[in-house]
Formats: sequence, structure tokens, C-alpha cells
Amino acid sequence: MEKHELAFEDYKNGMKQKEIAKKYGTTINTVKSWSRRYEWSKKKKKGAHQNKSVHTKKECKKIAEEIVETSELDEEHQLFCIYYLKYHNKVKAYLKIKPKAKYNSACVMASRWFKKPEIQEEIKRLKQELYTDILLDPNDIVQRYIDIAFLDSDELDGKAIKMSDSLRALEWLSSHLNMANEEQKLKIELLKKRLNTNDQEDDGVEIINDAPI
Repeated sequence: MEKHELAFEDYKNGMKQKEIAKKYGTTINTVKSWSRRYEWSKKKKKGAHQNKSVHTKKECKKIAEEIVETSELDEEHQLFCIYYLKYHNKVKAYLKIKPKAKYNSACVMASRWFKKPEIQEEIKRLKQELYTDILLDPNDIVQRYIDIAFLDSDELDGKAIKMSDSLRALEWLSSHLNMANEEQKLKIELLKKRLNTNDQEDDGVEIINDAPI
């Protein structure tokens, strides 16, 4: 077997790239080059049974550690990409990594990180693998939009989600019903009925001018 093939076997067994480089008397950059050229990460995932359940913070961190082995990003930036795909909210993604950060500071830093070309490139790459990777499954995505759409005006107060986001979420759900399970489809129908009821109530409101003439 070639040296890179032996190295891949060690990688599949959980050996870190730094350890592989030391074992085979080469540099970490050479090992990273092997990993990219021979698609180690993709081959490792194909050989494993994928778990489609919701992932905890610890599991997301583990995923980031594995990806960062072949990425130009550090672990925090890699986690930011993963959490952004999970929550569809860059501020929340940043706060998952920096929970002690103040909200206003998180907004600034999240925006700054999100604009980085390497971040955009990684998010784009992860999106392409979204439905085949272990980060999310379609039901997770549908549930996220349901959570947004169910928020009323009182719940929206103080949150970084506007009423227009709720309406857009419902519109998205209506066009992606094929991704929803039966329970989620019932919730979507309930959302539509509630919206229609609210529209009818608004149409029936009579505005009276109480100001003196």
C-alpha cells in the first residue's frame, strides 16, 4: 500500500493528522494535502452509518474538530458555519460559540465573521452536503421554520426575529411540504388557519375617530 493509503487507514481509526504526520515522518501540510486530494473525510463518512438525530453542542464540536482537520478554518470559525446552518441565524451561531458575549457585540462580530470569504466558501460547501451529511436532516429544517412561524407579536418582542420573518417562514413551509412529517404538516395547516383568522379579524375592525371636532 502507498503511504497515503496507510495514513488513511489510521485516519479512519481516529488518529489525528498531527499524529499521522509524526508516524510517517512527514509534515502536517502533506497530510492535509493527502486528505483533500483523496477525499478522506467523504470516504470516512461513506463507510460509517449516519445518525440523523438532532446533535448536541458536544457533537457539533466533534464534527467541527473532524472537519477542521482538512479545512483552512480554525475550530471556532468551523463551528460558526455549522451552527449557522443549524439555526439559520448568524448571531445565534456566534453566541453558541461565545455564550458570554453581549448581544450587541455578538451582532457586530457575527456580521464580521459572516462576511469573511473563507466562511462564505465553507457555508456554501456544507450546504451542498446538507441533505447527505449528519449535520441536519430535512425534519430539523422544517421544525426550525415552524418555530419561527408560530411566534406571535408578544413573543417576537426582544427577539432578533421580525413578524415578516414569520410570514416568510410560513411561505417557505407551504412550498416545502414534501420535507415535513405528518405531525409537522398538521402544524403547518394550523398556522395557515390562524393566519386566515387573523386576516378576517383585521378586515372587520372599525376605526372610530374619538377626537373632538
